[in-house]
Amino acid sequence: MLSEAISAQDKGVAKQINTPVGRKNGHSPRPPVTPLGKELRKLREKYIASGGKLLNRRELEREVAERRGTR
Repeated sequence: MLSEAISAQDKGVAKQINTPVGRKNGHSPRPPVTPLGKELRKLREKYIASGGKLLNRRELEREVAERRGTR
């Protein structure tokens, strides 16, 4: 499958990917399905409402490295 995609790209007929506007970090928010997901979503919204800033991938990786003592 990967080789087919690379081959198609080499031929200039690769499939165009249309990303909707408003998506952050390539992901769109999904409604929580499990009770844990609902609780985590509530905590996230509460954090944002209190003025908290969400980390991007690089910031998150840096934070985890610092807490592990590897940075």
